[in-house]
Amino acid sequence: MIASPPLKSELHPGSPDLATQLGELVAALEAAVARREFGEFYRLFRASELPFLPVAYEGESRPLFHQCFTALHQLGGVSPATALAIENHFYVSATIATFPTDHDPVLDKRRHALLAAISNGRWLVANTNSKVHGRALGTIGTVARREGDGFRITGQAAYTSLATQGDLLVFITEIEGEGPAVFAIAPMQRNPGIEIGSYLFPSAMLDSDTRRITFHDLFVPEEGLIAGGKSPSTSALFAFEMAWHQLLIPALYLGAAARAIEEVRRFLRSTLGRDKRPLAELDGMVIDVGRLALDYESARSVVRYAGDELGAVRRLPRDAEQLERALYLASGAKYAGTRCAEQVVAAARRIIGARAFADGHPLERLSGEVIFGPLGPEVSAVIERRYGRQALADRPFVGVSAES
Repeated sequence: MIASPPLKSELHPGSPDLATQLGELVAALEAAVARREFGEFYRLFRASELPFLPVAYEGESRPLFHQCFTALHQLGGVSPATALAIENHFYVSATIATFPTDHDPVLDKRRHALLAAISNGRWLVANTNSKVHGRALGTIGTVARREGDGFRITGQAAYTSLATQGDLLVFITEIEGEGPAVFAIAPMQRNPGIEIGSYLFPSAMLDSDTRRITFHDLFVPEEGLIAGGKSPSTSALFAFEMAWHQLLIPALYLGAAARAIEEVRRFLRSTLGRDKRPLAELDGMVIDVGRLALDYESARSVVRYAGDELGAVRRLPRDAEQLERALYLASGAKYAGTRCAEQVVAAARRIIGARAFADGHPLERLSGEVIFGPLGPEVSAVIERRYGRQALADRPFVGVSAES
C-alpha cells in the first residue's frame, strides 16, 4: 500500500508507539470484518492511545489533522464503513480540542471539561446534526426547550454513527426561539431519554453503526450546552466543526483508494498473460496504474493542503477570514478526495475483473462502501454550486480559488 506518514512516536512514556498500535488495530479490524463481530476491535481501539490524539494535541490543529489523517487512511483501507464511525469520534473531539476561542471563558471552561471527561473516562464520541428524512432538505427533527436550569429535548435524528459504542453524544439542534445550539450528553448508552434505534444503512454501510436515535423528553442541564444562540462564537464553532468533518472524510476514502491500488499491484504482479509474463510488465498496464497513482496522490495533496490551512486558524474572531478560506478549501478537498476514491476503486475493479467479487476479495467490500463518500456531510452538488458561483462572480476567475 502507498505509505502514510508516520504517527508521532508515543503519547505516554512506556506505551507502544502509535504506529505499532495502529498496525495492531488494522489487523484487528481485518479480523472483525471477517468475523462480522466488532466488539474486540472497539475494545482494542478504546484501550489504545489513538482515540485520545485530540487531547494530546489540544490547540494544535495542523499536527492533529495529519495524525488523524494517517489513522483514518489506514483503517479506511480495510473498511471505510468502520473508519467512518471512527471519523465521527475524531472530528468532533478534534473540534472540541482545537477550537481557538478568544475571550470566551464559558465556552473554554466547557471545552476543557469535555476533554478531561473524554480522556479520564476513555470515552468515544458519537454525534448527530439532528437531520431527518423530511419533505424539505435539511429538516431538523429535534428541538430543545428551556426548562428550569436546563433544557428539555425531544424528537428524532437519522444520522448517528458509532451509535452503540459512543459514551458521549454531541449533537446539534435548535433551541426554541433562540437558534442553533450544540449539546453534549453523557451517558449515551442506557440513557432512558435516548432511544438508539434501527440501522439507517442496513446493508453496505452496516459497519458504520449509523442508527436513528430518538430523544424522549431528555433533560439536559445548563452545563450540557456547549454553545448556542446567535453569538459569533457559536457560528464560528459550527464552521470550524464542518471544516474538520469535510477534511477527515476523504482521509478514510482515500485509504480505500490506496488499498485498491495495492490489490491491483498484487494482481498484476502475480497473474501471467498469454506470453507467460506478469501482467505488471505490460506497458499499457504500467500507464493505466500510473494514472491511478497520480489521481490518488493529487487528491491526497489537496486534502493535506486544506488541512494545513485549517491549522492557520489560531484565534477567533481575529482569524475569521482564514476560517472561511479553510472551510471553502475543506469542501473542495472532500469533493476531490471522495470523487477520486470512487474512480480509483472502479478502475481497480475493471482491471482485476470478476475476481474482485470472488472469495471475499477486499474490492467487493470497498466497492460497496466507497460510493457513500460523496454523499456527506455535504453532497457533491452543494460543493459544485459553491465553486461555480465563486468562479462566475463579478471578478476575474484567475486567482480566485487561490486567494479566496
